[in-house]
Order: sequence, then C-alpha cells, then structure tokens
Amino acid sequence: MPRIYFGEFSAELDSSHCHQLFRGYEPVALSDTPRRVLFILLRERPMPVVAKVLLQELWPPGANASNLAKQVKALRVALRDENPGRYIRTLNKEGYAFVMPAADSAPAGSAVLPGAEGRRTSGAEPTFGSSLGGACGQPSEAEWHLAQEKLFKDFRGSCLHDIEQLTEAIEECDGRIQLIADKKGLPLDGRFPRERVLLPPRRLTRRGGPTAEGVDGESAARAAALVDYSQSNPIVINVGAYSPACIAVLHSLRRRYGLVVRSDFEGLSGRQQILRLFHDDEADFLFAPHVPLLLVGDYGALDYRRVTPVHSYSQVVLRAPGRPRSARPRLLVYKGGYPEEQMMTEIGIPDSAEPELVGSLERLVEKVTELSAGDMVIAWEPLASGLTSQHRLERRSEYRCWVSLHGHARWHKGALSPLKLQFTQLFASEWVYCRQNLGWALECLGMELRALELFTAGSGLVPSA
Repeated sequence: MPRIYFGEFSAELDSSHCHQLFRGYEPVALSDTPRRVLFILLRERPMPVVAKVLLQELWPPGANASNLAKQVKALRVALRDENPGRYIRTLNKEGYAFVMPAADSAPAGSAVLPGAEGRRTSGAEPTFGSSLGGACGQPSEAEWHLAQEKLFKDFRGSCLHDIEQLTEAIEECDGRIQLIADKKGLPLDGRFPRERVLLPPRRLTRRGGPTAEGVDGESAARAAALVDYSQSNPIVINVGAYSPACIAVLHSLRRRYGLVVRSDFEGLSGRQQILRLFHDDEADFLFAPHVPLLLVGDYGALDYRRVTPVHSYSQVVLRAPGRPRSARPRLLVYKGGYPEEQMMTEIGIPDSAEPELVGSLERLVEKVTELSAGDMVIAWEPLASGLTSQHRLERRSEYRCWVSLHGHARWHKGALSPLKLQFTQLFASEWVYCRQNLGWALECLGMELRALELFTAGSGLVPSA
C-alpha cells in the first residue's frame, strides 16, 4: 500500500482513507476519526482546511464543533506535536494546515533525473515528491531540461554574490518602485524602509564535491537559534511558481543545516499569489517581484516588506514576423501576471499598439496562434522560450525584472528580528554555495516534482496538472 513520509512518521493510505500511522517501523495507535483528520490535512497540504469543511466531511449536519478540536488534539498527541505547529498549525482559530514537509518516498529512496547524470558530482540521488491524489512519474527529458535552464538563468541573474551587483539591483528596484507608485498614486510611507546592504558571504570552498556534508561552521553557528526555532515553528516560504533556484536553495538548507522550511508553491499568477497571502496571512517569507507587493493596497494592506533583491529574470516582447496588416497592432498581456510592470516598460512597443489583457495562461497560449504579422505579446521566461519554440515569433526586446526576498512585518521587530537577519544571511550563503555547485542544486531541485510540473506549465508547453 502506498505510503507518505513526514518527519519521523509515515502513513499508509489510498485515494480515500488513511489506514495506518507509523513512527519509524512501529505502528502508532490511532482511532478512526483522527486518522480521517490526518488524511484530509495530508490531502490538502499545504493549503489550510477550514473547520467547517472538516466538520462536513467527518460528521453529519449539526455536529458540535468541539468534537473537531478533540480529534485534532488526539492526532497531535499521536504525532508527539507537543508544541503545536510542527506538524499541524492552527490558523486564526478557523482551521488547520499540515505544515511538515512530506513526500511519497522515503528519504533514502533514489531516482535518476533525466539529463542530470552528467552534472552530478556526488551525494545521494534525489527523490521525487508527488501530490497525494496520485502517483507522479519522472519528468520527461524536455520538462527537466526546461527546469534546468530556468535554474541556470536564475543563478546567472544573481546579485547576492557580488556587492556591486547587489547595490545596483537595490537602486534599480527602488527606482522601479517609485515609478510604479507615482503612476498608480500609491503612498510609499514606511512601505520599503532601506535596510542595511547585505554583504555577500565569503567564497565557499568545495570539500570533495557538493554534498549534504561540508557545512560551513561559521554559517551554522550564526544560524543556530534560527534552526532551533524552526524545529517547533516550521518557516513557511511562498515561492510562487517560477523560482527553481530558490526552491533548490531551500532544499539545500533542509539537507545541510536541518532548517525546517515548508516551501509553499503553486501555479499562481502574481495577483493570485497576493490574494493567497492576504487570505492565509501565513507565509513568513516570500519571493516575488516588487510590483505585486505594491499592489496589495488594492486588497487590504498586507504588511510584507522587501528584505533584499535575489535574482533577475526577463520580460520579453515577442512579435509576429512580417509587415503589419493593421495600423494598430495587437499587444497580448497576461492579466494574471504583472501587467503594470509589463506596460510600464514600453520597450520596443509602438504607441499605436492596442493592449489586450488576457485572463488565463491557457487563453494567452491559444491567442498567440491568432496573431497576425506585426502583432505582439509580452511574456516572461520561460514562457517566451516556450512560445518561440512553437510559433514563428521574433524577440523584439527584453526587460530586466527582479525577484526579491520579502519578510512579514512580524519578522522585522521584536524577538524575530535577529532571526530574520540569520535567515537572510544563511539563505545568501547557501545561494552562493548552490550557485558554485550546480550539480548539487539540480539534485536539490529534483526533490520537488510538483515544482517541475509548474515550471513546465509556466512555459506554455503543457497544461498545469
């Protein structure tokens, strides 16, 4: 029977029921109702499940809500979750979320990544996680190649490894923020306070190739309090859908330092990502361009503050070749992304172009087939590469954007403030380590099959799972 593994536990389950909970190889006594609670939370992870939904699935109408709290408590006792939040987090007294990282293969399992054999230098082979709803196979060679190329581009666009590039990125982001705020009439008072420039870590030496060992002692000592905190309070990080390098670095931190981090990633557009954060208010940190953070005033003043730029990515203007058939060419723009930033660029776009905001990625890919000579589309990478591989499109111009690390306001003050600094320094140090050891970074990325599926869907090559 299939199992799913989390922490020191595993659970036997099928598509509709959790049959048995194990701690190591030993069965854990757990009655039927707490097992059903566990199944639902695992099925929906990492999304929270509101109490009303749990009540509807577990009991007939009219059941007392206190029954649910008793069953969740019984499950926490079985999981030895003495400090609630390590496995199951209560969200604003309205629901619960399973926050411990989980996979459908044991940590010591193995699987070979297509296209990665020539890059691996040492270390254990990666294992692939999958959604609870069904088994996921290995990614195809084309899918894995896409993820590799995006990871390499992320590291090539890095600014964390060099103080001059980091300073340039900060100044560029500040100017972009001010420009967008002026155009939209958004107040910036206190929104993006200037933080101390993060000094890039010293060059990390390789110790017999990239492995889970060879941890930098100075970095480990500096982050000891953060790692201890994460054992009882897993750090939730929203990475959107287009940052494979960030996901690889987070897995590297788990494997080399024992930092308990839950990567929250879905096939979300920029606006969907912000709406998700607004309704959950759960993520401790997130990786996102600065534009959606400026736009949260439209939804209710989420208080996430930029910590540091991380890497650049490209917005590309593609044009259907040939002589324009109309004096007013079409310009397709993905509405779910960052159209404010896309339209702000105005690089290679004639004033006569007529913007057409498209509501979904699938619809955008479909509309590209309808473009006439001279019509254009704005796309991010890897979507731009996916479109040019399938259609006759010319790259007219490119525009650099930045993905930044943002922290929730609670991490900018009080007891969490020094831990925020530890996380930033540790992440920057590990970013440089993975950038220098791409084989290791690929191995870490291969541990998130769901992320690979989302990157492929983001290219426009295949639909999202």
